[in-house]
Amino acid sequence: MKKVIKSLFISAALVTAAIASQTENFGGLGISVWTSKGGVKVAGVMPNSPADNIGLQTGDLIISANGTELSAIEPENQVGFIRGEAGSTINLVIDRDGNVFSVSTQRAGISVQNLDAQTISEWYGKSQGLTAEEINHLASQKVSDGYVLLGVMQYGMPIANSAENLNANAVQHISIKKVEPAQEEKMQEQKQPLQNIEKYPLVNAKGARVAKQQGNVPTYRMVRF
Repeated sequence: MKKVIKSLFISAALVTAAIASQTENFGGLGISVWTSKGGVKVAGVMPNSPADNIGLQTGDLIISANGTELSAIEPENQVGFIRGEAGSTINLVIDRDGNVFSVSTQRAGISVQNLDAQTISEWYGKSQGLTAEEINHLASQKVSDGYVLLGVMQYGMPIANSAENLNANAVQHISIKKVEPAQEEKMQEQKQPLQNIEKYPLVNAKGARVAKQQGNVPTYRMVRF
């Protein structure tokens, strides 16, 4: 059970341990995930993250990252293929309820930092019965210079804005490096849901277009952002 919990990631990937002992900075996507022998399943997506901007959804199965089949990688090592240098490109093959397609985006600079129980208790004078609004407000005061708050997680899962009666244990805040205005405008243009997947062309594993599925040879929908 401990091994499973440690594989739950939060942000883009987050992809970090569910309960980190210190601040982590890395290039990621802003998702929390479960790792398994079948691939990496998205457990949560942080708003306004690279993952959100390309339309990733909770429940999506990440089959491969930059050509590496994640099912061939030990679960404890899969996150390393999703994280990378901030600004670098990552190409993902996604299985969404049987619809298989590919998407590309750039990793962003992600920071994961603890909001320890004592800090929360001292700030609000309580450690129980907290609302998401309270925790998010405190998190916004703790973001490092040059970063913008993406959201807050507890026990490795994003906290819904409507959440109430939270406790001060295992809370982290996720922030992302600020981007230049031109980059931000481009990100907003990219932000669109993945709809009508069937309209996108089929490609084989090498990226070449194919007219239709050929036997059991894997094919994907090519969606570019």
